[in-house]
Amino acid sequence: MTLANWLTASRILLSPVFVIAFLSEGLWARIAALVIVVLSELTDGFDGHIARSRGEVTDLGKLLDPLADSISRLTVFVAFMSIGLIPWWMVLIFLYRDSAVSTLRTVCATKGLVLAARTSGKLKAIIQATVIIAILLARILELPLPGLFRSEWIAAGAWWAVLAAALWTAWSFVDYVGSNRVILAKVVTHKGSPA
Repeated sequence: MTLANWLTASRILLSPVFVIAFLSEGLWARIAALVIVVLSELTDGFDGHIARSRGEVTDLGKLLDPLADSISRLTVFVAFMSIGLIPWWMVLIFLYRDSAVSTLRTVCATKGLVLAARTSGKLKAIIQATVIIAILLARILELPLPGLFRSEWIAAGAWWAVLAAALWTAWSFVDYVGSNRVILAKVVTHKGSPA
């Protein structure tokens, strides 16, 4: 386990801690939930840079990073769903996209093929993180400033913001598959040894 891999793993370890803070009452609990998310996003930005700068890029890190991203952000969206901020079908879009991309990457890797990352995927992560942080910040401001940040306004804003993130997430999957269609076609037409 390198430093970069520990940073990546910390996103997974922080996910249940976020749930505890998010579902707790009070201003400090809401602040804690936001701090946890910000720390998670910072590790997402730093772990890859540290691994490359120290020459410590590992196979474990390549597998762990997308897993940690999925777990940390899906945990937040499930928490939002649990209190009625967003509907279940939005969460399924995030879940299905991440599961499908991970499966495609794994299948291709077993055949020695690499699927190229897309800018749309990087923007997906930025959009999701921005939406999550904005919602958590609004929930913090709701307590001292209830006139400016009414709960019903936050709920409506969260619904539309997460919808936008979900639509971009779906598009990023279409873009990912479309741009890698030649490689994916090789996988589909590949004939393995008979069982």
